[in-house]
Amino acid sequence: TSVMAPDEIIAQIRLPRTTAGCAQYLRKVGTRRAQAIAKVALAGLAKMSGARVARLRIALASVAPVPLRCANTERMLVGRHLDRDLIDQGKVLIAVEIAPITDIRSTDRYRRLVAVNLLEEFLEGLLP
Repeated sequence: TSVMAPDEIIAQIRLPRTTAGCAQYLRKVGTRRAQAIAKVALAGLAKMSGARVARLRIALASVAPVPLRCANTERMLVGRHLDRDLIDQGKVLIAVEIAPITDIRSTDRYRRLVAVNLLEEFLEGLLP
């Protein structure tokens, strides 16, 4: 379950090892390197089968009330031939999948733009 009771704490987080042939991407955008708080962060994992996206995981931080797995964007991309047009479709979808806010660190508009750009950078790195 993903719901914690007020008297519960996270005692362990288990992350599966990546399989051979998976590409990983992690990028944090913030005011400066030493500051722990990100304006936007994207983590991605992809496995390609030729030019086809065989497996994909995308998660973003600081663009919603809690870190967000972008399941709709993943579903749209998986199984399809990765090209410039598909990347552009992914950018449009992820922009509506997130819900950034404006606060003291950044604006919602800036966060949305950065999230879209990070997705583009991640996916362009997977092109054959």
